[in-house]
Amino acid sequence: MDTDRFLDSSELPELRRPVMLAAFAGWNDAGQAATFALSALRTLWSAKRFAGIDPEEFFDFTESRPMISLTPQGHRSLEWPLNEFYAHQIPDAENDVVLLIGTEPQLKWRSFCTVVRRIAEQLDASCLLTLGALLADVPHTVDPRVTGFSTVPSAAAEFKTLGITTSSYEGPTGILGVLHDSWRQLDRPGVSLWGNVPHYISASPNPHVALSLLRRTLAITRLEVPLDTLETRATAFQAQIDEALSENPDAMEYVQQLEKQFASEHPTATAPELIEELEKYLRSRRPPDEPKPSRED
Repeated sequence: MDTDRFLDSSELPELRRPVMLAAFAGWNDAGQAATFALSALRTLWSAKRFAGIDPEEFFDFTESRPMISLTPQGHRSLEWPLNEFYAHQIPDAENDVVLLIGTEPQLKWRSFCTVVRRIAEQLDASCLLTLGALLADVPHTVDPRVTGFSTVPSAAAEFKTLGITTSSYEGPTGILGVLHDSWRQLDRPGVSLWGNVPHYISASPNPHVALSLLRRTLAITRLEVPLDTLETRATAFQAQIDEALSENPDAMEYVQQLEKQFASEHPTATAPELIEELEKYLRSRRPPDEPKPSRED
C-alpha cells in the first residue's frame, strides 16, 4: 500500500524512538477530554506539525462537513477534517514524542490505520499510547476514574499504582480499538487510557478529566511536563460546575446520589429527564471564552 499518497509531508523529522500519543475527536472523545489533553501538550511543547493525512479517502463530507471561516483580512478560509502529526524533541529524555491529534474517520479504517502504522515504522516509534473518553455515571466531585488496557502483561501492577482500572470492555469499538489491533503487527507496546466523563456535563470540554489522563500518561511514559496551567483551568472548571449546581437543587441531589453510588460501587438507576435538564442548564452557564464542543460529539 502506497501510504505516501495519503500524506501532505515530503520529509519526516529525525527522532529518537519516539513515543506516539494519539487522540481523535468524535465517538472516542466524550467531553473533548482526550483531544483537549493532547492539544494542551502540543501547546506546552510548541510541538511542530510535520504531516497530515489527506481527508479525501477517509471522510464522508456530508457527515463531517468542511468548515468555512473568515480571516482577519475578510477572506474566506476552508478547513477540512484534520488528522495531523506533531513532533517534539526532548534532549534529556530517552525518547522523543509524536502527537497524532485528529478526528475519527468514517471510511476505510484499516487503510487509515495502516497509514498511521507506516508513519510509526518510519519514525521507529517505541510504543503507542492512545487517549479516549467515555460518558459514565460518575460525579464530578471525585478524582476522574481512568480505565485502560496494555499489551504488556507487567503493566497491570503499574496500572494499579496509578489508579487505572484494567478494562474488560467487550462490544462496539471506535478508531482507537482498530488502531491498536493494527499496531499489534509491529510487536511493540500499546496502551490505551480512557477517562470517565460525568454524563451531565458532557457538552463542555472537560479539563478535569483531561488533566487526569495527562498525569497518568506522563507517569507511564516517564515524561515530565509542567501542568500548572491546566491544573488552574481544571480548578476553575470545577468551581463553575459547583456554582451552577448550587443554583439547581434537583441537580445537586442527583450528583449526591452519584457520589453515594460511586462510593458504594453499586450502580443505581439514572434519571434521563434530569440529565437532559442539567445538560441544558450547564451549557447555558458556559463562559463566553469556553471552547465550543466538537461537532463530532
